[in-house]
Amino acid sequence: MLVWLLVAGCTTSTTTTSRTMTTANAGESGQTERSRQEALGNYVQLGLGYIGRGNRDLARRSLLRALEIDGKSPAAHNGMALLYQLEHDPERAEQHFQTALRHDRGFTQARNNYGVFLASQERYQDAYEQFQIAADDVHYGLRPQVFLSLGLVADQLGKSDLAREAWERAIALQPDLDTAYLELAEYHFQAENYPQAKRYLAAYGRMADPSARSLWLSVRVEAAFGNTNGVASKGLALSKLFPYAAETLEYQQWLEQRGESR
Repeated sequence: MLVWLLVAGCTTSTTTTSRTMTTANAGESGQTERSRQEALGNYVQLGLGYIGRGNRDLARRSLLRALEIDGKSPAAHNGMALLYQLEHDPERAEQHFQTALRHDRGFTQARNNYGVFLASQERYQDAYEQFQIAADDVHYGLRPQVFLSLGLVADQLGKSDLAREAWERAIALQPDLDTAYLELAEYHFQAENYPQAKRYLAAYGRMADPSARSLWLSVRVEAAFGNTNGVASKGLALSKLFPYAAETLEYQQWLEQRGESR
């Protein structure tokens, strides 16, 4: 599946957008503005925390309080978008994402989240464009994950070489981003570059526990090398660890086609 691999940035700093960072004036007005910005940030942070815990009522209450303080707050609109996304209300979610970015085009956290939202709606070209912009922000803390997501939607669009380049950028920025290694292993397997596929699978295996997908890919890679023991070992692990996975059914059908017993 695609969407669950995409990373929404909803827990990073919520008030440091270019629009909401203001220089306080001297004296009482400056102190009031600082207090206002602090309250705004606190309400947004509370709202995102409640979203993370699935408490929609308290999230809505906190984010609406934030919007009472500043109806144009990009961070608050980003939070409302995530809330409506949680509630399966895509029309309102998109409206708030667009409002957040209209008030601060440089708000990469919201842009990344918007890209994730668009991908979840299978609007892959639109998502690709948002991730491209987000990936250009060299200061964004989730930039490696943005490149991972960029590769995933590029792959959905049939741009396999661009997907590979994005995943390579992701691991260059974050060498322990295990999912990118699995994507690259799959890419090289499909390209019949089996040694490279095996190398990426081995790297993935050093970083993450086996998954149904990684074991099924391992079975096919071992088969490409004619390693019957490797096929049997990986196939057994797949069947034992993930007996009801779709990959296990594919493996069983693959064995039947090869005239082998399960």
